[in-house]
Amino acid sequence: MSGSAPRGERAGATEGWVELTLDRLLAQMPAELELVNPWVDAAAPPLRWVATSELEDPTPFLLGGEFLLTAGVPLAGRSPQEVETYVARLTAAGVTALGFGVSPVHDALPEGLAAACARRGLPLVQVAERTPFVAVTRKFAAMLEAESDRMARHLVQTNRRMLRAVLSGAPEGSLLEVLAAEVRAWVVLTGADGRISASAGRPALDEEQLRPLQEKIFAGSGPRVEVATFAAPEAGTVVGHPLRSERDVNLGTLVLGASAAFTPAQHTTISVAVGLLEVLLRQRTVGNLAPSRLATTLLLGAEDAGGDSAVRRALAQSVSGAEGEPVRVVQGVPAQGREGPWPPRAQDELQELLQLRRLFDTRLVEITGYGFVTVTRSPVPDRLVADLEDRGWLVAVGRPVQRPGLRGGHEEVSALRGRLRAGGASVRVEDVPCSVAGLLGPASGRLVADRLFAPLDGLPGPRRQMLLETLRCWLGAHGNWDACSRELGVHRNSVRRHVQHVAELLRVDLGDARVRAELLIALQFVPGAP
Repeated sequence: MSGSAPRGERAGATEGWVELTLDRLLAQMPAELELVNPWVDAAAPPLRWVATSELEDPTPFLLGGEFLLTAGVPLAGRSPQEVETYVARLTAAGVTALGFGVSPVHDALPEGLAAACARRGLPLVQVAERTPFVAVTRKFAAMLEAESDRMARHLVQTNRRMLRAVLSGAPEGSLLEVLAAEVRAWVVLTGADGRISASAGRPALDEEQLRPLQEKIFAGSGPRVEVATFAAPEAGTVVGHPLRSERDVNLGTLVLGASAAFTPAQHTTISVAVGLLEVLLRQRTVGNLAPSRLATTLLLGAEDAGGDSAVRRALAQSVSGAEGEPVRVVQGVPAQGREGPWPPRAQDELQELLQLRRLFDTRLVEITGYGFVTVTRSPVPDRLVADLEDRGWLVAVGRPVQRPGLRGGHEEVSALRGRLRAGGASVRVEDVPCSVAGLLGPASGRLVADRLFAPLDGLPGPRRQMLLETLRCWLGAHGNWDACSRELGVHRNSVRRHVQHVAELLRVDLGDARVRAELLIALQFVPGAP
């Protein structure tokens, strides 16, 4: 059986890289939490979050995977049959475990609760008397943060090892060896003809067995993933990724197999490896232009590209000028009305690339889907910008930076690229106000605002305007109900009701500072908003 899914699809009940389990949380709080009913499987169930609710039916507010804490208010005076119904609702909603506080509502577990949980396979945990539920939540949040930090550091180290492998004498084979070790799987690299060109980790399938999966991979287009299962013990989960050229031409496939499904962290590592393999395969197919393209990718996307001295050498050999002088990142997009297709046809790409190299006096030029990106020591004077515009380009020019700041310079210019077509003119980083709204620009800002506040479009105009005005006032008052009430001249309860209504319509958590910041920025681009 096989199926396809886009890269980055969620895996399992937990999101992101980290998967904490119930036994790990219990081990951190041995005195406060007592396991009454254990989990059914050998492995402890994963936890998405710790939630607290005294509602008779909290399931509409749950996502699944929660450790639900309750003082038993919904079970006070209930019969065993009603307790059974309550437990059935929780298990149907995907709750991982139930934590029951025996104080102050109950002196002991309600009659039938332990038996109902056992029948449903729901782990039951008794929370010690006078133990605040917030202590459990804070402990879980601290564990989640620590695990996220650990995983992030691990992924950085993994990326460095893969980059070093790419810079070795046998880049593809070395990269596969690192990948197989990191994700604990066997790995196969094939060409466009389906023949295996490199492998690592003792593959459980041969070329003939992989051929149906490869046909499905080649049948699609763009970034995608094909998943299949086989009878072999080490092929319970087989994942195939296409390796494509910039024109979406099939260059080969990367296939990985393991006995169990890959974790989100492993999928992240695999995605990085796919990108590096595509660079290597494109390098081989493009010919003598490949070294500069690979150098460009590493310089702009790698934290550690085989040592700073190697990066400096690559930069000095590819960009004209004295070695210690600063460089700039420049990105360009075709202007409206520019003649010819973009990306250019394969036979025209070399001419376009050489022309851009000449204009910027550098070999670090890359043709991209949006236009081009280059690293140059040229100051990019106004006459060069005018020349590029005459040739049908709009460019975003970065500030001068030294080699360590090159990646940050690239990110600055990338943030401005969306403004080029919207404004119809070239821009320089130094001339753009350093603010989120300034970097977004009016067109991108309106797009963000339209999508973010789309759930309000069905409301009558005056109602929508009133809700937006209340939200703007409340956010500007840093969530102070009384200050917002005084500014709008309405009762604080009305302010609270309007803000909560907006949150429900937009399906956002206004307790999250990042959400509040996004809303406040987006409000600046709402037509007619205060």
